[in-house]
Amino acid sequence: MTSDLTSHQLTAARPPIPIDYHPIEGPAQQLLVSGEQLHANACLYCGTEQQLHTAGHAYTHSGGLAWVVVACAAHLALGRAEVQAAALPVETPEPPGEDVH
Repeated sequence: MTSDLTSHQLTAARPPIPIDYHPIEGPAQQLLVSGEQLHANACLYCGTEQQLHTAGHAYTHSGGLAWVVVACAAHLALGRAEVQAAALPVETPEPPGEDVH
C-alpha cells in the first residue's frame, strides 16, 4: 500500500511540542513549537526558513533534552529590542528637600 502523503505533510500533522525556551537575552518562556522549529530549521516564532540566527536553547518537557533553536532576523531583533527596553533605567523623581535658592 502506498501513501499520498509527503514527509512534509506527515511532519506538519504532528502535534506541537511543549518547550522551555531560554533566549540568549531575556527571561525564559514556555512555547509550543513544531519539529522543524525544535530542530533549528525554522524560526521559533513565525516558522519562516529565511535569515535564521541562533536564538538560544530549548528544553523539551519529555526527557529534558536541550536543543539549539533559531529565530529569523526580524524576530531576533524584536526580542533584543524588548530586552533593551526592559533594561532602560526608569527615572525616579528626587524626594522633596529644602529649597536652597
